[in-house]
Amino acid sequence: MDISVILALSAALSWTLAALSGHRPASELGSLHFNRLRMLAAMAILAGLLVITGRPFALDTAHFGFLALSALVGVVLGDFFLFSAMRRMGPRRTNILFATNAPIAALLGWLVLEETLSLQTIGAVLLGFLGVVLAVIYGKRRDLAHIWETVTPPLWIGVVLGLLAALGQAIGVLLVRPIMVDGADPVMASLVRVTIAAVVFWATYPFDRAQHAKPLWPSRRIMGYVWLNGFFGLGIGVAFLLQALETGSVAKVTILTATTPVLILPFVWARTKMIPPIGAWLGAGLVVACSVLLVV
Repeated sequence: MDISVILALSAALSWTLAALSGHRPASELGSLHFNRLRMLAAMAILAGLLVITGRPFALDTAHFGFLALSALVGVVLGDFFLFSAMRRMGPRRTNILFATNAPIAALLGWLVLEETLSLQTIGAVLLGFLGVVLAVIYGKRRDLAHIWETVTPPLWIGVVLGLLAALGQAIGVLLVRPIMVDGADPVMASLVRVTIAAVVFWATYPFDRAQHAKPLWPSRRIMGYVWLNGFFGLGIGVAFLLQALETGSVAKVTILTATTPVLILPFVWARTKMIPPIGAWLGAGLVVACSVLLVV
């Protein structure tokens, strides 16, 4: 099996675990402050990985511009919208919406890069849209009142936030692809992206008056969730993604990382002690099928 396939699927599993560990701190801290803290955690984790593996703290200056743009769009905007959506819709629905970054990437290739948009691609995008609708609207059991399945109305706001997060992810991946092909170290590239994002997020702190009335550092339990999210989401998850992009195409890697809606369902089942409804399984399956059709 192509190593990029294994790495991309590892990234998908890592992001699934990140979504599950990020719901509670995002809900309690708010998306903005949660991202401030998780960037610090991710910086420490990535720096530790560089030291442990003996990798140099070095980066080709020619790569900095693309990494900065990727950080601003994919991490700052993308993650802010992602966890804003998760606060309103829970990890399962948010992951479904976030997985639409695959068809969004295909559309961007058509609009920006003037790539051919075949009938199969159009059909795949429509299939993915149908999957999102089924999973978001019909993917909840009436007898399931777990916090992961709670939706803060109005629903459309959460949907828009999730789609904006997917758009940010798609653009961020497209921007970082040339850097990885050029041989940049994935861990160092991840550290640079996270550091840039951290600077931006913390620069907003003086203007975040709502946060000034709250403790800067949350409880140890919440910080534990923050560290787990930083480790799986911005640490090894992104490192797996960037490593996969060294040898795998953007389309293939994006498709494989879009399997998170399916991967998350067994975790939801185990946590809530109830089988997710048929709408959740069918919707997740259609989103993944959409992603597969984009590269076959």
